[in-house]
Amino acid sequence: MTDRTDVIRNDKLNQFSLHQKVISNLSAELGIPDLRSGKLTIRDEKDWRINEKEIDYCWLVNVSRSFVGWCWLFSLKFNESDFRDKKNPEELIQGIFTISNEGEIDKLFKESRSQDFNDNVKNLTSYDLFDANRGITLDGVGYEYLIFAPNTEIRISLNNPNSENWKTWEREIFSLGVSLAQKSGVTELKEIFE
Repeated sequence: MTDRTDVIRNDKLNQFSLHQKVISNLSAELGIPDLRSGKLTIRDEKDWRINEKEIDYCWLVNVSRSFVGWCWLFSLKFNESDFRDKKNPEELIQGIFTISNEGEIDKLFKESRSQDFNDNVKNLTSYDLFDANRGITLDGVGYEYLIFAPNTEIRISLNNPNSENWKTWEREIFSLGVSLAQKSGVTELKEIFE
């Protein structure tokens, strides 16, 4: 008989595996090898180096609303860079998507900006890491927050955050989610942020 601790450990392993699939599939959709911060070498089907891009930072958030649905939001900031005769502009890509049970990207909507690099979620600097929610969290909204920055990789899971700093973060996530879901035209995504 499996005890509860084994079930929790297996769930965490499955969650990590799903995160890796999401990262790999989103990277492929964006035409880059990974989401990690720093220089990335882009290769063609013959494995020849065809470009290099530099990621300043990237964050992803899985938003899961009980009895409604779930989706992923992301923000990826490229620094300006040159590779041979290619000039890669500074760029901010933000998007929303769903995934299949196998981690395949579905219903992807993204937008790119090369002028306004304001990212309200990235600009937040204060988090209550030990007091996100002291209450009981049977249902509501759950988040998986993944951050990739220079020399940093952070994974945070939280349910129904109710501290002041996390509520500020949650408002920014919902603000971006509403905007992207509306622009996507996908009813399923719009319903998550109603």
